[in-house]
Amino acid sequence: MAIKSKSEIISRFLTPAIKFWLRSQLETVEDLNMEIHAGDKQILTGKINQVSLETTKAIYQGIHVSQASVNTENIAVNLGGILRGKSLKLLHPIFVYGEILLTHNDLQTSLESTLIHQGLIDLVSLLLHHQNIPNYQEIIAQYQFFWHDMTLKDDKFILTAFLTNSIEQKFTLTITSSLTLKDDRTLLFNPIEIIGIPTIDNCIINNFEVDLGNDVTLEKLILTSQNLSCRGKIKVISE
Repeated sequence: MAIKSKSEIISRFLTPAIKFWLRSQLETVEDLNMEIHAGDKQILTGKINQVSLETTKAIYQGIHVSQASVNTENIAVNLGGILRGKSLKLLHPIFVYGEILLTHNDLQTSLESTLIHQGLIDLVSLLLHHQNIPNYQEIIAQYQFFWHDMTLKDDKFILTAFLTNSIEQKFTLTITSSLTLKDDRTLLFNPIEIIGIPTIDNCIINNFEVDLGNDVTLEKLILTSQNLSCRGKIKVISE
């Protein structure tokens, strides 16, 4: 196949390939606007200087996002394969930088996602471990968690879940906390209150921290009664 001009490679091959790859990562997306910035020399070696995109009403692994505006730089892709009709592949990890907005309805609906469901159970586990609760893992394993409701207030949330055990007894778990950033890689819950786990006393924990790890850096996290917005970057691993 003859090498096309830069503009033709972008319009005929790269743009559709990137959009197809993005849509394959998302369950649904209503609008996807994208702009590719690439120089002549770089693009012919599969290098893209920058990709900027905006989306609305996207769903990723069951997590609903009303708005997202992101960009990434220094991307290496399998250009030769794309020109032959192959799917796009990232040749090395990239960092995606941007801002997302989740409304109260987004968060409420996202409680049904596997990712959020397990993440919240992990949070309960961390809280009980922090309180030195004996056999906390065995206690948690006795129950099925059904995350029921998320209420937002300015800098605060109230989360409720139904717990059921093997004999179908039902209990209500409530977690109430503020949510801010301690630094760009640490979430700060202060104070956080957990009420309703049978056999465990209700507790209030001050300055409870959750490390987001080396692949996430947040510049902003704002929780209001209407939505949660955050800005930062996350590492995307190549396949």
